[in-house]
Amino acid sequence: MHLTLHLTNRCNLACSYCFETRGPERMTKEVAYAAAQLGMQGTQRSGLLFYGGEPLLERALIESTIAYTQRIKAKTGHTFYYKMTTNGLLLDESFLQLAQEVNLTIGFSHDGPAQDDCRKLPNGDGSFAQLASKIPLLLRYQPYAVGMCVVDPSTAHKACDIVRYLYAQGFRYITVGINYSPRWTEEKLAILQAEYEKMAALYLKWTQAEQKFYLSPFDMKILSHLKGEAYNADRRRMAQNQLSVAPDGKLYPASRMLWTPDVCIGDVFTGVDKTRQDEVYEQGDAAEPCKGCALRTRCNYAYDNPDISPVQCAHERMLTPIADQLAERLFRENNALFLHKHYNEMYAVMSLVEDRGTV
Repeated sequence: MHLTLHLTNRCNLACSYCFETRGPERMTKEVAYAAAQLGMQGTQRSGLLFYGGEPLLERALIESTIAYTQRIKAKTGHTFYYKMTTNGLLLDESFLQLAQEVNLTIGFSHDGPAQDDCRKLPNGDGSFAQLASKIPLLLRYQPYAVGMCVVDPSTAHKACDIVRYLYAQGFRYITVGINYSPRWTEEKLAILQAEYEKMAALYLKWTQAEQKFYLSPFDMKILSHLKGEAYNADRRRMAQNQLSVAPDGKLYPASRMLWTPDVCIGDVFTGVDKTRQDEVYEQGDAAEPCKGCALRTRCNYAYDNPDISPVQCAHERMLTPIADQLAERLFRENNALFLHKHYNEMYAVMSLVEDRGTV
């Protein structure tokens, strides 16, 4: 089992699109340690994702939890994997050295040229300048760190430039999230579509130049085509094995469901209520309009959200054909990197070995 530990609701940024509810809640060592024990049940390996708020505000708890699990590993042989999502402001060399020692993978949230539009400091200043030195520091220790960005209606016109910036900085794993909470007008959706078309052109250019990278909007949609019905079935299985732990130890199916009593499925001390967990996941099939949709097997929302919004539907209808046209062109060109990347199950392992051999 893999667990997302929501260590704190506090943050040293005040992002306009953040869904977290600010508050004094902080996870204790007792909760974190119990979560680690829960994750060990029935398996020889488990994962802990340190999340917030800003998790590095609880750096001492992260280090203590890692030390605790490393002691368990020494005694039992159980393997722990670690991840962390951070805004980067508190990253320093000593933490990155620890991350390197225990193989903790870092996801770095940064919106590139739109950073100062939405990701501001609590006093209203932009955060871009303070992070200028953090990206090269991170990539020096973790060349495969994930660059994570969010696109808002107010920054839709910068979406492609954000991806281009992260790539130019050295990120080769880039995820693009959409903030669906505010109102997306038809005009803003049209702008986003044009940005996706520009991103597709970048994807084509980089692939034809034999540059290895991962860009979530297109690589996920290509995977959904190749896997068919299995795509969302696999995603649901992974979601069922990646539970979220609130600071008080209560368990939820996903981060977006935190603090929603109706979907609480247990706690780290008494374990998962399997009956309640199954009931909550069955609700994900309740979206009636999705049942007759041609994109149902490829949609990122149809299977896990009975309240899928019109904007989410519009987004999936917009992105899918762009990704398909891109993939079709590369397939017709018989592009070796594209075929290797998407049709060779050993690609990720072989690519990693190849890259490390050239370092």
